[in-house]
Amino acid sequence: MTTTAAQKTSPSEHEPIFAIKIIPTLIILLLSTLCWHYINIPPTLNMAAFHTAIIFIATIVAIVTNVLPTGAVAIIAVSAYAILHAGGETSAKAAIMAATSNFNNVLIWLIVIAFMIARAFAKTGLGKRIALILLSWFGQSSLRIAYCLGIADFLIAPATPSNTARSAIISPIADSLAKVINKDDRKLGQYLISSVSAMNDASAVGFQTGFAGNLALVGIAASVAGINMTFSHWALYLLMPAAILLLTIPFILFKFINPDTKHTPQAPAYAKQALLHLGPVSIAEWKLIAVFIALIVMWVGGQSLHLHSTTSAFIGLSALLVLGVLNWNDVKSEKGAWDTLIWFAVLMGMASQLKKLGFTAWVGHGVSDLISQHMGHASPTLILIVMMVFYLITAYFFASGTAKVVALGPVIIGSLMALGVNPLISILAVAGITNIGCNLTTYSHARNPLLMGYQYHNDKQWMQIGLIISVGGAIIFMTSGIVWWSILGLM
Repeated sequence: MTTTAAQKTSPSEHEPIFAIKIIPTLIILLLSTLCWHYINIPPTLNMAAFHTAIIFIATIVAIVTNVLPTGAVAIIAVSAYAILHAGGETSAKAAIMAATSNFNNVLIWLIVIAFMIARAFAKTGLGKRIALILLSWFGQSSLRIAYCLGIADFLIAPATPSNTARSAIISPIADSLAKVINKDDRKLGQYLISSVSAMNDASAVGFQTGFAGNLALVGIAASVAGINMTFSHWALYLLMPAAILLLTIPFILFKFINPDTKHTPQAPAYAKQALLHLGPVSIAEWKLIAVFIALIVMWVGGQSLHLHSTTSAFIGLSALLVLGVLNWNDVKSEKGAWDTLIWFAVLMGMASQLKKLGFTAWVGHGVSDLISQHMGHASPTLILIVMMVFYLITAYFFASGTAKVVALGPVIIGSLMALGVNPLISILAVAGITNIGCNLTTYSHARNPLLMGYQYHNDKQWMQIGLIISVGGAIIFMTSGIVWWSILGLM
């Protein structure tokens, strides 16, 4: 008898797994209840801010410990906030409106639509074609292959806010090449997949729309620092450091992993054969190329064209639907987009409430006072570097770069501002370190288990290589970033 998907996911055989998740859930509930009723609130903090912070922190801990899927945790958090009137609301309607206030956030809808545009790259095969064309031209060595795959990631990043989606396009090519060139050289596959992972985050550094967390940071920047980051501003300040990551990290990994296979004359032949199999550029691909170029023009020239970036995204998605590149079933079935809409709106909403109620400023001043006691005479640049080291390390405690920046971004940026660091520099540094830290562990990004599935890494190897990527990348990013921002007159 054929086993159906429903049968495969039946909980009957796996009930103990759910029981194990009960333990952290009970611990979170117990600690939250104790904090709610028995901790003395500091005199400089109001009750509403304290209660909202308890729910927010409990939500983040529940996500990190994976007690339930992130979207489910977010729904529970909305219910808890509304029932308890955590923000001090005086009516039931006001409580639920506050809990769901960020579902109309235009940046969140930009993320949702960009996920759907990214689906078009996979559906039409355009993303794969771009990578294969580069390999057919420049794939004569394993180092060159890594650069080709990295450039391909950069080319599709502006319209792909899901690192996981880009990895799903690029990584199968890397895996196939490793097997075709020398299936016995395990380190070759390890090198190519590690480089794909590193470049996946480097491209996200360079483009505002390259990672969902970037768009969360745009909202945080506007809320905490009053700075509106456009697509053009982001590219001006961060594309150069991202390009330097592209130039340096594949070479560093090449030296560190040291694959046995250095020369790969088979790669261009493989790519050409794969391109023949794909056939000529389809009409759907040409349509996607046209829409993609139009999107970049609208995002770059949004102010001149009087178009908000989210409006441009709606126009792009509309064009793809009208032209038949995507259909409505594609939109409905883009689970990642709708999942992100739910949990991202909830987390961003609570983060906004924490800012509004004064909790973020309270923590920021507390952290700044602590640092001032130990680094009172340090320069803003040194303070920035120390704070970024701390922020990088926190990747060990988060299973999502987006959740991390939503939880810690306002606190880090607020603290740096209180310590005299240029607010824009603070935002740019957080943007880079958020993305670079996604390589640090096996669980710090949803893409990592996907890439580990090719079985070139065990957990220890991934963590070792991830440390090289993250620490090396952070040093390169901060050094090149500070130099570039100085040239631009920001420092």
